[in-house]
Amino acid sequence: MRFYTDRVTSRTGGAVDISYLFTAGIFVQIALLFYVLGLLVRNELLLRGLLLIGTMFYILYYFFVSDVPLWDAIFASAMIGLANVIMILVILREKSTLGMSDDMLVLYGTFTTLNPGQFRKIMRHADWITTPEDLSICTRGVRSDYLYLVSKGQVILRDDGRNVAVGSGNFIGEISFLLDCPATADVIALQGTELVRWDRRKLMSLMHKSVRLSNAIGALFNADIARKLSVSWPKDQAHRE
Repeated sequence: MRFYTDRVTSRTGGAVDISYLFTAGIFVQIALLFYVLGLLVRNELLLRGLLLIGTMFYILYYFFVSDVPLWDAIFASAMIGLANVIMILVILREKSTLGMSDDMLVLYGTFTTLNPGQFRKIMRHADWITTPEDLSICTRGVRSDYLYLVSKGQVILRDDGRNVAVGSGNFIGEISFLLDCPATADVIALQGTELVRWDRRKLMSLMHKSVRLSNAIGALFNADIARKLSVSWPKDQAHRE
């Protein structure tokens, strides 16, 4: 396919050839510009968006560069662009809470250090349980196989003859999980309490596979422990049995 060509006259009277701007070659230069810009940014979503635009201009170049489009090159570039589109959609999903149920949205509010994608990943390995009666979920001196989050209701922490009620939004067993040690207190989930439960080995395996997820969960548990220590065994709640 032929492109329109022309020449313009500069103020000094000399002719300036702008014909290149109307050839297929200009698409390569534009594609190169977007590729370079993409490689200069650190934001992954923006990077992929710029590379996708660059790929589109490469496709235009392969289509117009000769009388017969270069279909092999067009197909290869289209596949690269499609892979980029898929990853852009994955990134957008990881950053969005779209599709979460109301209960999941409320629960996600507890996971302040995780993005929606990381939250979905760990929730795929979680169990939701409701205690039919008072249930011991942690025993002091015994390593628990599970990590718990109180979703609704209360649990009672017992240590050295003192009891403290812990409500929703609190993790149970996070110290044992982080340090791989026995539980530091007895914990009783009261009847009707709703808990989210993770198998500690499965959760640890997820963390080993992703440094970002491991750092996010570690920061979450550290914040939870610090918050508990700031109100540790308050006198107005604790009492001797």
